[in-house]
Amino acid sequence: MKRGIFLKRMGVGILALFIPKTTHTKEEKKKYFLTKFYVAGFIYYDGETVINKLKIGDELKIIQEPQNFYDRRALEIFTNHNVKLGYVPMEQNPIPSRLMRQELKIVGLVDKINLRADPWKMLRISLFAEV
Repeated sequence: MKRGIFLKRMGVGILALFIPKTTHTKEEKKKYFLTKFYVAGFIYYDGETVINKLKIGDELKIIQEPQNFYDRRALEIFTNHNVKLGYVPMEQNPIPSRLMRQELKIVGLVDKINLRADPWKMLRISLFAEV
């Protein structure tokens, strides 16, 4: 290969590193499993009114509640229709709460529904970090 051609190709190759990649395809976000738990406070909120409408795999919203009097890392759980189901248990929330403070999205997925169980074991959630 001639020196001139080699230098041109090297120059184009180096420039390609600085040109932003523009693709119109939507990137699929990866979900990383964090923990699995039964919803805390389920009987004190509206969970029993909507549990019949939930399905395994339904995505739930996780929202921080730093002003919570009992737990500064409190994470509320809501359906996509803004019905409050309860909280992530205090023992399970330190890592998800810290990730949310670092602006990572945390999502819940309905993992198990048992209508015959005691109210505190009717709904089990899996938490994932979306990256």
